Amino acid sequence: MAQHGMTRGDWLRLGSMLAIIVAAALLILIPARPVKDIMKLGLDLQGGVRLVLEAEGVAAMSSEEQTDTIDRTIEILKNRSDTYGLANYEIRRYGPDRILVSIPGVTDPEEARRLIGQTAVLEFRRVVKAGVAATDDLVPSSSSQEVLYTKTGIPIVVDRAVLLTGAALSNATVKTSTQVGSMGEVMVLLTFSQEGAEQFAQVVRDLGAGQMLAIVLDDVVQSYPVLQDSIVAAARQGWREVQNSTTISGASMAAGEAKTLAAVLRAGALPVSVNIAEETSIGPSLGSDSIRRGMMSMAIGFVLVLIYMFALYGRLGAVANIALLFNMLITVGGLIAFGAVLTMAGIAGVVLTIGMSVDSNIIIFERIKEERRTGKTALAAVRAAYDRSLAVITDTNATTFVTALILLFVGSGPFRGFAVTLALGIAGTVYCVLIPSRYLLERAGFWRFIPARWAGQEK
Repeated sequence: MAQHGMTRGDWLRLGSMLAIIVAAALLILIPARPVKDIMKLGLDLQGGVRLVLEAEGVAAMSSEEQTDTIDRTIEILKNRSDTYGLANYEIRRYGPDRILVSIPGVTDPEEARRLIGQTAVLEFRRVVKAGVAATDDLVPSSSSQEVLYTKTGIPIVVDRAVLLTGAALSNATVKTSTQVGSMGEVMVLLTFSQEGAEQFAQVVRDLGAGQMLAIVLDDVVQSYPVLQDSIVAAARQGWREVQNSTTISGASMAAGEAKTLAAVLRAGALPVSVNIAEETSIGPSLGSDSIRRGMMSMAIGFVLVLIYMFALYGRLGAVANIALLFNMLITVGGLIAFGAVLTMAGIAGVVLTIGMSVDSNIIIFERIKEERRTGKTALAAVRAAYDRSLAVITDTNATTFVTALILLFVGSGPFRGFAVTLALGIAGTVYCVLIPSRYLLERAGFWRFIPARWAGQEK
């Protein structure tokens, strides 16, 4: 049976396959570096330090107070970890009054202890000049000034003199404006103690409207709002006018950003003392051994699947094997491109993906058998098999994909590592059976290898 020329859809399929090959070569093959240098590795593979922190006095608090206090402490630790450039760290709640900190790649436990043991310092300073982008090069004009940076790397020149500390704050909450002109705008409401309100009112009066005030936590600028005329006018009337009515807002401030800023401000105002209850150092030898065993299991599983598909479907099985190879490129390339952390559980997800990847091809091949028995030609049987199997393939993989997403967003630790690779593997499986497999069967001539016996006759 003669084939028609390449359609627009065929060219799109071919283009997407070539793009994956090129991207995989750039991300995986060309660098020719060790695994740990190509992608992020978790604590169980790279080695590092795992600490269990116990917050003093939290056990005696109510459940709501425990949650709020632990959340503040976690926010401080995450901020400090970002500041120190620690990669792939994980900080999460571990019981009612404990926090689990996992820091891959840290070979000196003392370094981790120093990092965790420091007391958070929240400061308010006058902004001399603010940069616009991380590439800006700002220089202090005197020794009384210094350059600090935001989380995104934007330089801010501030006075070294501290105008106010976090001790002045008693609370910080997120609210939404209901005033005309700023309806729906997200803001952070600051609540001061009486002494703190008096100090803040004096600072506002001294600076005046239009001046920016930097909010600095652990030498990182969290925000640098502009003092509006309304807050300056309120400060002139006395400390009571600013005690419960001072807000930090901005048209571009998102709800998530406001929530984080509020947590940072509360944490700086109410630091929690923590003790290291448990400490575990994981040596790099364990990580290397885990990587070696994991890679060996993937290689063995990959080879066994290749042999099985070839033995079961002959030369037609090469279609499923090529699709499997594409799926591995997508999964590994996705881990690198998205900056996902590979853990031992993640390697298990890759191994599972290898076994599941050929399932959809088996569904197609078996459907082709049924279509051939009805008298259709080989190429017509391929097209009919895809038309009638599409719903089954998408539905079965969609349910697994949703499960992976639930594990990703609800789970933690090894569950998330497994969920990431499983989700990438499922997405790659659907793509591979619908794009590379179909292209090879319809346009690359693999339909010619469909056995005549599938039609109940000999060649």
